[in-house]
Amino acid sequence: CFRELIEILAISRNQKLPQPGEESQILELLIQRDGEFQELMKLAVDQGKIHHEMQLLEKVVEKRDNDIQQLQKQLKEAEHILATAVYQAKEKLKSIEKARKG
Repeated sequence: CFRELIEILAISRNQKLPQPGEESQILELLIQRDGEFQELMKLAVDQGKIHHEMQLLEKVVEKRDNDIQQLQKQLKEAEHILATAVYQAKEKLKSIEKARKG
């Protein structure tokens, strides 16, 4: 991690002459950390895209829920109208039967 890099830099500052291979070790660490950082950045971007897509899907679901609620309301109204019509038709049939008997 970065702590290793800082330790190497601290040691090299305390020494008058850099030890052989220190520069390449530092460069390798920097390249490795840069690669890890790039992977993390890519992951963050991907997660941001997924989050955005989820928000869009949530809006679609919300709209569909509202549509379903509207349809349920209309269905209940239609059911009430139909029930009233059936009741009135039964009452009319009763009055017709009464008239025939009478």
